[in-house]
Amino acid sequence: MSKSSQFVSSSIEQVLLGLARGLRDAQAVLDEMPPTDNYGRPRSSYHLPYLDFTIKATMETTEQAAPAAPTRAMGATSAKIQKIPMLRLKMPSLNANSEPSSSSTELTSTFSGRLVSVPPSNNLPTNRLVTRAMSNTDKPRIRQILVNLSNTAGDLISGAMIEFNLDIEASQKLSELAGAPASFSEDKIRTAVQFSQRVVETDEQGNAEVDVELTNKVPANANIVLLISSGPTLTQLILSP
Repeated sequence: MSKSSQFVSSSIEQVLLGLARGLRDAQAVLDEMPPTDNYGRPRSSYHLPYLDFTIKATMETTEQAAPAAPTRAMGATSAKIQKIPMLRLKMPSLNANSEPSSSSTELTSTFSGRLVSVPPSNNLPTNRLVTRAMSNTDKPRIRQILVNLSNTAGDLISGAMIEFNLDIEASQKLSELAGAPASFSEDKIRTAVQFSQRVVETDEQGNAEVDVELTNKVPANANIVLLISSGPTLTQLILSP
């Protein structure tokens, strides 16, 4: 591929990327709008389905006359004219009355297309999990895990199953970085952490809770990573003794 062809293809690629980023950023601003107003009434939500675009580029070749050094012959002065071809890319002229130079040749290319924005979950509200851990002063080794399940439309999800699991690999890495002994292996992590329940159903307010006990087998500087999920919706929570 010639240098001029690489320049043109790279320029078009940058324009398309800029259009895609602009569409993404505009949708991100619309997604930040609160789902309800100050009185709790639902607001209208907006989604940009697509963006049509047309790119027009003009390739122009010109011939420029460059005077050579004058030479003397038979007492007379004559000039040798050398034509140097030039290739340049320019944007189309906005002046409708402008006429191309008679010494140039233009080739205009038009690119049309559509950037389609595909919303997550087929434009349906997506679920989100909010979690927090509460300590019990009477039982310092037990953490009460509170979970709330809702969606991006502000609805509380009841009757959904919440699963609680351990992220063994992440727990090992974080514990090692925090200075936990290397003997705190996968098997010890599984036996050192006890769940009151592994699967809980949300109530009418979208809430669920379980108790997690960090037994004496968990070193003081260890970090335990919990995986809390409801279907494809997943979040993490880190516990430490």
